[in-house]
Amino acid sequence: MEFINIRTALFSSPEFIGAEPVQRATWIALLAWCCEQENNGIIRDCRSWKDRRWMQTCGVMASEVGEGCELYSWDGDDLAVFGYPAQIQASLNIKRTVARENGKLGGRPKNSPTVTNAGTEMETDGKPTLVSDGTCIGTDVETDGKTVREGKGRERKVREDDGASPSSGRRKDRPADAEEVRRYMAAQVKRPSDEQLSACAEKFFNKMDAIGWKTNKGLPVDNWRGAARQYASDWQSNEALNRSYGLDGAKPSPYGTGGDQAGPGTTLADPKFNFSVRKEVEKA
Repeated sequence: MEFINIRTALFSSPEFIGAEPVQRATWIALLAWCCEQENNGIIRDCRSWKDRRWMQTCGVMASEVGEGCELYSWDGDDLAVFGYPAQIQASLNIKRTVARENGKLGGRPKNSPTVTNAGTEMETDGKPTLVSDGTCIGTDVETDGKTVREGKGRERKVREDDGASPSSGRRKDRPADAEEVRRYMAAQVKRPSDEQLSACAEKFFNKMDAIGWKTNKGLPVDNWRGAARQYASDWQSNEALNRSYGLDGAKPSPYGTGGDQAGPGTTLADPKFNFSVRKEVEKA
């Protein structure tokens, strides 16, 4: 047993009241060990135990057990502990026996078949055939001899076709046209020069619209303004770099990794090319 089931009446019994404090503490220690061992309150063949053995088993000294008292008494070489919950142990033994027998039979009995109020077994064909168009979420609907999956999947598809986010149900944040992009870029600190601003905005809008406003990893663009800000910053950086080397019209990619083209026959696809151009200019 993992608990000591002591009736409170024992603490007002003559045996407990007439005992000394040390004897009471010794009794509780002995009772706890007996409950753990489930030995019906009998510690057998323990009269010859020394202090070391008593301390290792029950946590008491041989001198504390002594000649015994009304809370624990000697019966030959056995020590009988008063107040042991024998009825609780018997109840536990019965429950364990029943559990073992049920385990041999395969565990708990299975639930009985589902029945209706009329007492008959309820039968279903497994697929509902009458489903309202407005309330068919998550159900199989049979139409023209074919079963189609209605519900959440269909609702998600409708939202995506309408330009809405499946998770939030709201329209995705996209600019209406290149002019809206230009106005936003014009308000940024790092942006192309005025003569390049319109071309930058139009290039950004056309490319992002062509790929469905997705990132290079195929994920939807949640914040087009952040992408446009990076695009304008890259354009301005490449424009300044090209001017320093006598090139014109640097155009960055939509993901901020350098330009597409900078003048006839000159490519600024990534920063490595910029470095190679700088070396050639320095040699000249």
